[in-house]
Amino acid sequence: MSIQSFTLQNYRSFVDRTHIELRPLTLLFGYNNTGKSVLLRALPLIADSLRGQSTTPIALNCPAVRESHFADLLSYLTDSSELDLELALDNLKLPRIKWALRDVQLQKPVKFQTHLISHFAALTKMGIPKMNAQWVNSEWAEKSFKHLYDIQANDKLFEAQPIEFKGLLPSINWLQGDKSLYNQLMPTLNTLQNVANQIQWLTSVRHTPLRYQPFKGAAIEKLEPDGKGAEEILVYDSLTEKTILSQVSSWYEKHLKQRLVVQSGDTFKGDLFSIRFESLKNIGNYPVNLVDVGEGIIQVLPVLVACGIASEGQIKILAIEEPESHLHPQLHAPLAAHFCELARQPNPPKVLLETHSENFLLRVQLEIAQQKLDPELVNIYWVHQRDDECSVAEQVTLDDFARPQGEWPRKTVFCEDIALSRQLIQARRERSK
Repeated sequence: MSIQSFTLQNYRSFVDRTHIELRPLTLLFGYNNTGKSVLLRALPLIADSLRGQSTTPIALNCPAVRESHFADLLSYLTDSSELDLELALDNLKLPRIKWALRDVQLQKPVKFQTHLISHFAALTKMGIPKMNAQWVNSEWAEKSFKHLYDIQANDKLFEAQPIEFKGLLPSINWLQGDKSLYNQLMPTLNTLQNVANQIQWLTSVRHTPLRYQPFKGAAIEKLEPDGKGAEEILVYDSLTEKTILSQVSSWYEKHLKQRLVVQSGDTFKGDLFSIRFESLKNIGNYPVNLVDVGEGIIQVLPVLVACGIASEGQIKILAIEEPESHLHPQLHAPLAAHFCELARQPNPPKVLLETHSENFLLRVQLEIAQQKLDPELVNIYWVHQRDDECSVAEQVTLDDFARPQGEWPRKTVFCEDIALSRQLIQARRERSK
């Protein structure tokens, strides 16, 4: 079970209710500074906030918010002090959870600014609320820093009940008196806890690997946001004959005629290994260390490793910024094909990608047009800003012939190369007169 969708309101530049449905391949397109990264980074922020390790509901120590205060997350385009968040989960009696988070000033014993959960609700798939908890703004609550809630559950009202939240998750003490609600809500809360470990986020700027990779004898479960850990996973796979190394290497072999190898022997130094590329055209030549190959080849490595982890079921959601970063456009389509292959597998992960690549989209469309990929597995959002500077995510689906259905700006998107070509032809004509 994992997240089906997430919804935000009054978040950064997204003033209106913004709903993102996650499919095996979900693409965010749009011009720079329109809000694509903000939307994608909401997933790792949600994950960190569900870990229960933050003293506030939103984990402001999450790298995705870059040391923001809660007030920085609120839209600067409104005067509202509340941020709304909703998650839809798979296969549960209460699959929809809503939060309203409020920026408040409390006293303990002096005034200070913080945020709290002003509303928490659990709903059925059809949106029928089974439990509502509404924050009671009282002088006692401000002074004691304990928050009271009026709770409506199963046609019963429990007034001024203390609920302690660990991150976004409520404690279950107040549920003990209502066994029916406890049985309904606990699977949802347990699933929310698991969500924190299901999301793998990669930023667009990924780390430069080490020439010699330290290995401590155990594999890691997830990569760091900058891709650190990819080499360690490959070393572990080489020693245990797992499949991620072969999956990653096969992409390089197919499209670059280079095989990925983990070397020991002459290059083994204690617990240090080196990751190298060996040419398929000149077998036997000295393999080139990973740090000495092209930047695009380095940058795509964590992306391929993350796909390998997800294909084995260890990760349920991939959130990746610019997977094609530093790659030549010639390799954008093969990378898109790799994600299409991931989407086709049984019980695929959900993938959210931010990209500017026309070739990436064209390859996805080609796979659909050739009937290799079900269009129901693909979701596209065109992210743009209105004249009032509010960001909007317009959903675009593809039909059986891979034609965009929805608010796709056909006259402006990916037309820059055609416009420049026309200008070049016109400049040549004018000079030839």
